[in-house]
Amino acid sequence: MRLAVWRYALKQRGKPYIYGGTGPAGYDCSGLVYAAYRATGISLPRTTYGMLGSWRLVRISKSQAQRGDLAFFGSGHVEIYDWGNWTYGAQETGTRIGFHLMNSYWHPTMYFRVRA
Repeated sequence: MRLAVWRYALKQRGKPYIYGGTGPAGYDCSGLVYAAYRATGISLPRTTYGMLGSWRLVRISKSQAQRGDLAFFGSGHVEIYDWGNWTYGAQETGTRIGFHLMNSYWHPTMYFRVRA
């Protein structure tokens, strides 16, 4: 399932960040995650806050995270974990969907695996 989510998200690369967007023309951060999991038959809440309250999310450590798991930057931003120090998603207004390198200022604070 995680790899199917990953493949869906990769096909959205280069599309614009659109606040409130759930595709196909563009996405916001949670809109991309919502659409990618929906495409695999998994229903998640639409917003980051809703996702964090979902029974489907199981908290894991960064060392347990695998491609397709969720990386939350506080409670207001989510991306899809890639590997190492990389995430993938819709970062902010004016950007395009793609890869993001973590650094001391921009890094996930929580990681989750999604239950089927």
